[in-house]
Amino acid sequence: MVAKEQRKIGLFYATMLVAGNIIGTGIYLLPAQMAPTGTISSLGWIVTVPAALSLALVFATLGMFSPLAGGPYAYARETLGPRAGFQCAVFYWISNVIGNTAIAVAAVSYLVSIVPALKSPLSAVTATIVIIWLAAFVNAIGPRIVATVESYTLLLGLLPIIGVGVVGWFWFDPELFLSAWNPAGVESSAAISAAAANMFFAFMGMESAAVAARVVADPQRNVPRATLIGVIIAAAVYMLSTTVIAGILPNEELQKSLAPFEHAIAIMAGPVGGGIFGLFLVIKAFGSLGGWTLMVAETAKAAADDNMFPAAFAKTNSRGVPVIGLCITAAIMSACLLLAVIGSVGQAFDRLVSSSVLMALVPYIFSATAVGYFVRGKVSDRVHWTLVAVAVVAAAFCVWLITTADRTSILLVVVLSLVMGPLYRLYVQTSGRTAKAPSSEERT
Repeated sequence: MVAKEQRKIGLFYATMLVAGNIIGTGIYLLPAQMAPTGTISSLGWIVTVPAALSLALVFATLGMFSPLAGGPYAYARETLGPRAGFQCAVFYWISNVIGNTAIAVAAVSYLVSIVPALKSPLSAVTATIVIIWLAAFVNAIGPRIVATVESYTLLLGLLPIIGVGVVGWFWFDPELFLSAWNPAGVESSAAISAAAANMFFAFMGMESAAVAARVVADPQRNVPRATLIGVIIAAAVYMLSTTVIAGILPNEELQKSLAPFEHAIAIMAGPVGGGIFGLFLVIKAFGSLGGWTLMVAETAKAAADDNMFPAAFAKTNSRGVPVIGLCITAAIMSACLLLAVIGSVGQAFDRLVSSSVLMALVPYIFSATAVGYFVRGKVSDRVHWTLVAVAVVAAAFCVWLITTADRTSILLVVVLSLVMGPLYRLYVQTSGRTAKAPSSEERT
């Protein structure tokens, strides 16, 4: 028992896991994504940060009262039944598999500027597959090494971002910032809505500690604290860096930039500084990939433990790591990558990535609906209804984000939702495995 506890991660590493998974590769392109709307998009933080904190409070509450391994899947399974749990597990798992592949691709795309030999498609694909399997290998060693790697890569990856967010104010031009306030001339409400969608997507990963509750020491205390602290860290980093960079780079240049932070650092520290930043990004992307690979493995294991996924995903090594599940996931990610570079399928990859974000929002909504169930009878009526109100706000914001997506992505998610019931029934009949009721004691 002591040995098992020693392999678990404490508050610091759990917080780094949350912050590291949130502050993934998305932050590096966020200023460019906000640029077409103009600097008026900075008002979007007024909506996005409270929404992100409300959803973080949802996972913090669930982690405090019932820290079930598997996070969103487990809460849907417990409150809405096996079919909802199955849908949640499949959506969350697919979302992470596709998203992880995109993170690996982003890492190699920045690595190309450092290693020109990777410019050929074959070399780039090979390097991406190597990174995918390297992340799986690091996870096979144990969750503590994953959290350690993500902690150091987060700190290293944050150096240039914090540098821009803090030191960059010496290069900040207020007139440049105001001149790009509303280049498209759209209404303030429309501008804020457009910005909030991109901003909130950058907060994906706040459920990391809840998903990994099985490997977190004292989860009832550490999961909620790590969740809230991690989101606050990410929010501070996002607001500072994206605001200041809009006053360093002209809006026209920012809209076209594929590496806005690199360009800003080049202005502040010269071309060499921009090149060093590229290396930091590659290292940070690998750290994020390691953390998200852990999320995929833990979600699949939790579902498999309940007979909701194939039994192979539940098998662990002497360190308690689901190695077979990691290998299956890495193989599927490699296949996704290969499909993405073949003909027209490559053109559909961006659409799949967009759809994967929507798939993650569905488990978020399920988790928000579970709050009332898990806090009932455990707190005063006033606290109970306050938490429920926060959960309703979080769920409503997620629903709103889904409605802002393109029609094709929404249609894909709707169709998948409709087939989940028959697919679940087919799985039960063909596998012969009957879903079992989970318990906090068994899971954590």
